[in-house]
Amino acid sequence: MTSNAQIDLADLFAVAQKTIASHRQEINDLDGYNGNHGDNMVQNVQLIADALQQRRDQPPAAALEYASQRIQKEGRGGTSPYYAQGLARAAQQVQGRSGLTTQDALTVVQSLLAAVPTDGHPEQAQAGGSVLDLVLGMMAGPSSASQPQAQPSAQRPHSSPLGGLLKSLLPAALNLLQGQQSQEESPGMGEALLGALTGSQQLNPLQTGKPRPAAGGLLAQSLLSALSSRSDSYSETD
Repeated sequence: MTSNAQIDLADLFAVAQKTIASHRQEINDLDGYNGNHGDNMVQNVQLIADALQQRRDQPPAAALEYASQRIQKEGRGGTSPYYAQGLARAAQQVQGRSGLTTQDALTVVQSLLAAVPTDGHPEQAQAGGSVLDLVLGMMAGPSSASQPQAQPSAQRPHSSPLGGLLKSLLPAALNLLQGQQSQEESPGMGEALLGALTGSQQLNPLQTGKPRPAAGGLLAQSLLSALSSRSDSYSETD
């Protein structure tokens, strides 16, 4: 996954919005507080997609910053400020780019998941780790803080070209979890996340049993799957 083809984030988020919408009720069912986390995520991801579409003719950093501002002002639910933070951080990380490569898109996904804590409220200190931590913990298996394990996917064939990526990139994820590398110092971590969410031993975010990781994981999963499909199609036409 090292394609230099330009990535259209508006299209990726439009795909992700459909995925979240298809699991809206399952996410709501995990929300024992308000019962509407799925509803909020459907609206928020649509808002992000619309904002990116409206700024499609601008540099990626400007489009992401605009999406961040829209979510901050118009987002629904207590999680929306975190996504605003993640989008703002992603904007900083792609400053100066005229377009986004596959690796840049992976950075955007990392920034989003790292910004969202698994529990708590915006005004509280977060001690439970981020959605990114949880997804990588699931990837690492039972030896990492007793996170749920990956569930074999019946929907993606084992012959997938991404099938071996999870195993090959697991050390990078473990290094991150152990604090040996920061997010910025772990360029392979985005691809490790890609393998975890789209490889032959695909993680099922709904298995986390929590609304934020379920919704965030599904968001990332759909973004990465769409990214993988587009990168593969670009490679075929090169």
